Amino acid sequence: MGWSYARQVKAEIARETIESLPACMWAELWGLGGFSQPDQWRDGLKIGSALIARRAYRLMKTLNLSPRIMVYRASRRMHFVIKPNLNVDSVDEQSLILGCGPSYLRGMFLARGYLADPERGIHLEFGLDSEAQRALLLHVLLPLHLRPKETVRRGRTVLYWKDRQQIIRLLAQMGAHQAVLEWESAQVMKTVKNRVNRLVNSETANLRRSVESGMEQARILQKKVSDPSLPPALRELALLRIAHPDWSLKELGLALSPPISKSAVNHRMRRLLKGQNFETDGQN
Repeated sequence: MGWSYARQVKAEIARETIESLPACMWAELWGLGGFSQPDQWRDGLKIGSALIARRAYRLMKTLNLSPRIMVYRASRRMHFVIKPNLNVDSVDEQSLILGCGPSYLRGMFLARGYLADPERGIHLEFGLDSEAQRALLLHVLLPLHLRPKETVRRGRTVLYWKDRQQIIRLLAQMGAHQAVLEWESAQVMKTVKNRVNRLVNSETANLRRSVESGMEQARILQKKVSDPSLPPALRELALLRIAHPDWSLKELGLALSPPISKSAVNHRMRRLLKGQNFETDGQN
């Protein structure tokens, strides 16, 4: 089974180069843990993905935290616990997180985010476990002008977006550059498809009206083509219309001998359809 789109985007983010600023590395770790208080670090990071666990381990190694990693199986899945060697009481999360908001968002998305395939829907969300997580995440989002909607699903608070431009901005903040290109490409393709559909629908409607008009003209001319007073030029046009009710006026004009313009065909057709006496009429 292939990876879901959300997992592909997370893989792209997880492989991104680690921030050079220690504060931003810490902010990402806070996001990965979904922590809001320093004492939550005592049990380490609990992660259900090997891809994300590797990212967390690399961050801790870069920060010289001498991390220890433990692996266990539950519900047929591998789970990872990564514990850094640090004094949790010395960690000031507020200054770290607010100073490196995009890094915190990256960690939060990797651990508890979801993103729909842009070809199937416009949706990005964070599933949160506590009011503290919600308050901290909103505190980071608002200065970045990223305004989510909110709902409760199965007892969890969910912050989500259904605005394409907001999602693209959020992905750019997190460093998901390939995903940004995919979303922008999907937006361009959708615009082009909508434009093509409008043109096709318009052309189809015009063609339908043209054919219906041609068939009505052919029905009327069937009764007039045998009129002996009908001038040869008009008779030729009447016979062409009866034989080809689906042709446009331009196509009729080009088929006449000699060919005439669309406006000339329209003029002759109006004369044919008036029902006048042709005995004293000209040949045009």
